Amino acid sequence: MLRRSLFALACAALSGLAACGDDAQMAIDGGLDAGPCTTPRAERYLPLAVGATWAFRVTPSSGIPEDKNSTVEAYEDVGDRKTGILAFRVRTGKLDGNTVSWQEDTCTSITRHREKSLDLADVVDTDQFYVPDKLRIDETPAHTTLGASWTVSYTEVEVDSTGATTTRSKDETWTVQATDESVTVPAGTFTALKLNKTTSGAADKTFWFVKGVGKVREQGDQVEELESYSLPPLP
Repeated sequence: MLRRSLFALACAALSGLAACGDDAQMAIDGGLDAGPCTTPRAERYLPLAVGATWAFRVTPSSGIPEDKNSTVEAYEDVGDRKTGILAFRVRTGKLDGNTVSWQEDTCTSITRHREKSLDLADVVDTDQFYVPDKLRIDETPAHTTLGASWTVSYTEVEVDSTGATTTRSKDETWTVQATDESVTVPAGTFTALKLNKTTSGAADKTFWFVKGVGKVREQGDQVEELESYSLPPLP
């Protein structure tokens, strides 16, 4: 919400030059994301920033391992049903196509608002919206303490390529299984926060997040391991 307020202030400040036009858009794309959250990147379990990249090796339960790459492309209005919410646009690519998701940084959590699935020709297969949002990680002290457990609920609204809409109610239960577990992946050995997530109608997943790095490992119906990452220099 702080990001949205800052955008409004930026528009007001720019009003004498242009009524929230190109200059304001430039503020969304490259300016405001540097300022709203004052927590140092080194203390964030998922340090989103425009230009950041993560590369993973994905090993399915059966089949051939493949690479997955995620890049933070921009900071912008989510659009469509989520117009008015500013979030980071993250593109993730695999052999069978891409996903583009919009993830909001509230300074104490990262939540996903929208995700498009694209085929190899970059044509949209599905467009999903999460109401109010879908948690990626909660960084509050209450939810990064060993043994902490909590449940969140949201509605998933999926629009397919024909325009048909499917609505599903989801419940997720998160549990902190460790706060300083050593984990080794191709990118190195890290001390991680270990989280388990159970979701109605989906496979359980376990995540390892590292401050200043992000997700280094995910285990569920497949295993993802961090191979490399890059964060842009601080402004």
